[in-house]
Amino acid sequence: MIGRNRIYCLLSFVIVLVGCNARINGPISLDIGEVQDPEDVGGIWTGSDDTGLEIYAISRDAGGMRWVIPATGEQGFGFASAVGTSLEIYYTYVAPLGSSLSDGATSANCTARGTIAERDHIEVRTWCDTTANSRFENSALLTYSALYDRDSSLATIAGNYDDQGLVLNVNGAGEIFEQNPESGCIMSGQVSIIDSRYNAYDIWITYSDCVGDAAALNGTRFSGLGTLDDSVNPEQLFVALVGDVDGLTYSVVYVLPKL
Repeated sequence: MIGRNRIYCLLSFVIVLVGCNARINGPISLDIGEVQDPEDVGGIWTGSDDTGLEIYAISRDAGGMRWVIPATGEQGFGFASAVGTSLEIYYTYVAPLGSSLSDGATSANCTARGTIAERDHIEVRTWCDTTANSRFENSALLTYSALYDRDSSLATIAGNYDDQGLVLNVNGAGEIFEQNPESGCIMSGQVSIIDSRYNAYDIWITYSDCVGDAAALNGTRFSGLGTLDDSVNPEQLFVALVGDVDGLTYSVVYVLPKL
């Protein structure tokens, strides 16, 4: 699990309204204030930035957001607030496990401002300041996906998933289990329902029993959001997580076909 590439082309999940062309990897604290009118921001969103990079994102009605750039596996995580049609998002932007941003930075502190039409589209301008003292600016246009309107339940998400030849199991209680015979890593975790009316899940995993180079993952917890994409056959579990390894925050993205 550790030495394998976790970057996939996703057409199913996490809100990537950052179009920052940087790669990042380190923890940043954010002070976002109170989330207002949270129902305006929930959804699964797809689109691109002004350089043509695809963006896939998911946002909770409570304001929490995750977004991924499929071409790089970079991920943003933070919170959004909307007042009327005005939208503001504060987030941290990080690179895939073991990587850094294009300027060598460990992370970026980002802001996106623009407009939102509830359950329709988002249009924003983004600014990211990296830990290497670079600034990246971009814009993005995202369209709401009807995938978000699918009901969620532990029974729906339960099953076996193909993780590049390994089997990841989600049981009826939402418990996650996978074991990698090469690294020795055991991955365990939990899926939880956020709102049964919508196709978004809270997900966390931890690693244990890893050996060799993968031993650095022991005790590491990755958390984030996931969704089931039934627009493809077989349907796919899409998961976007972030976690700290050796003091730096990394992105881990899974796209797992259901067996």
